[in-house]
Amino acid sequence: GIGSVSGVTIRGVLFDFAGTLFSAEPRFDDLAGVTDADGNELTPEGFGELVRAVIAPTTHFASDEEEFAHAWQNRDLDPVLHRKAFVEAIRRTGLTAGEHATVLYERMIDTASWRPFPDVPEVFAALAAQDVPIAVVSNIAFDIRPAFTAAGIDQYVTEYVLSYEHGVVKPDRRIFEIALKAIGVDAEEALMVGDSRRADGGALALGMKFSLVPATRPAERPTALRDALAEHGLH
Repeated sequence: GIGSVSGVTIRGVLFDFAGTLFSAEPRFDDLAGVTDADGNELTPEGFGELVRAVIAPTTHFASDEEEFAHAWQNRDLDPVLHRKAFVEAIRRTGLTAGEHATVLYERMIDTASWRPFPDVPEVFAALAAQDVPIAVVSNIAFDIRPAFTAAGIDQYVTEYVLSYEHGVVKPDRRIFEIALKAIGVDAEEALMVGDSRRADGGALALGMKFSLVPATRPAERPTALRDALAEHGLH
């Protein structure tokens, strides 16, 4: 049934997208001709590493260039700034040949490159079976819905709250308020699951519960989401 730990019943769950539910994992043929900084063909693992490096919660680009700093600051509010910020960020990782940054950005925003973590389908199905609504709350500037459709799990999501569609980014409390309203659940009875203590942890300011999952490769955390829910009495 619906989870209850220490007297608090969780009636709705909010999930972050990148690094929480889905991981960037393109196929080899998507990367044809793209090389790493040493001139070797980039592997899907190398691509995953690169994307984790640029979207990592801790990534901060100290920049003297005002234009890039502005784009980075506002990347999740505007697709044009998102492209500018991430193409430059990919270049700066040093993980790839600079001229391939745009190609890699295109792969990054192509939802065909994203795969769900191993326990996502069962977790979503289990929540749905218990009538616990799901909202996906993401700081992002491209439409991620096709990734859920391709994975066959779109029917479990009540609402997608994407920063660029609402003009607000986590940890701003307003983005969580939009999601809570959409699923009809009070903050005290909601759980936020994400890989960024700073961004996703913003949910705590509203009185929500929060579970942090590790931002690692899918193979390294086969049951992280299941475990996060279990901590709050959801099975």
